[in-house]
Amino acid sequence: MAQAPSFAKANLSHEERTANEPRAHGLHPVTIDRVSQVNSQIRTYRLITEESGINFLAGQWLDVHVPGIQKAGGFTITSPPRHASPIAARVERPLSARPFLELAVQRSPENPPAAWLWQPIDDVVGKQLHVRVGGTFVWPPPGINKDAINRVVFIAGGVGINPLISIVDHILGQAEPEYLDVRFLYATKAPRPNAEPSEILSLPRLIELFWTPDPAADENRNRLDVFFTSTIDKSCIASDDTLINSLNEGSAVQASARRIDRSILIEAIGTRSERERSVFYVCGPPDMTDSIVDFVCSQDNVTSKHVLCEKWW
Repeated sequence: MAQAPSFAKANLSHEERTANEPRAHGLHPVTIDRVSQVNSQIRTYRLITEESGINFLAGQWLDVHVPGIQKAGGFTITSPPRHASPIAARVERPLSARPFLELAVQRSPENPPAAWLWQPIDDVVGKQLHVRVGGTFVWPPPGINKDAINRVVFIAGGVGINPLISIVDHILGQAEPEYLDVRFLYATKAPRPNAEPSEILSLPRLIELFWTPDPAADENRNRLDVFFTSTIDKSCIASDDTLINSLNEGSAVQASARRIDRSILIEAIGTRSERERSVFYVCGPPDMTDSIVDFVCSQDNVTSKHVLCEKWW
């Protein structure tokens, strides 16, 4: 489980902060094929690999070397491993048909690699980067017998969604998904009042992953709850905001204007018997992560090594 960074650590580069984390050997060339603007603070990047693909575990991050900047940036892979699998047939094909990785990068002018990626979109599409896989906040959970787990609880805050969307997509998005009960809590800010779901990082993918044609048949499995804590400019979001109302009209998600509190956590953690066969993934702002991890670990029948968190930024 990751430890809280000291003030000094918070001012180190990505490579310095993660110096003790395992990394793959060698760098892979990738090409920026597509950049999408999620909202004023977030962009996603589709990185095309060579046909041999790149092996990684869901939840891992990349060292990202951009042109002209010596130190690598660190950005979590938001796509599942299957999208980066090697192509069997050695034939010429367009970039869009090759294996790929996806990143979501927050606007950060003080972070040189992020600032490079946030140049005008036309200036970065088609550019080549070099990347290396690293990290241990992954699925399957390290050091845990996966056969003893039948339930996974994800708790995300803001851009902490990034490793968790890769993991949940890996679990639920396969042709033959792993049979697990998945509970997902996602707390985030809305970009503005009455925003569209597409303006919330990874929300359209989550809705698709959790959608079911017959919610009554699966009422005890695979639940998604989204909590809008405020707008980006820190103004309140109304409980009858059109974004919340539109999400609650469907069967895939329950949305509300509130924070994740203890009552929500207790319900999500589950019964005593459910906790014994659960694993918990937490990723969000450091203070949020610390408080949630401490609370979950303090509950009866929760094994502390089953509570995993990522907090290296």
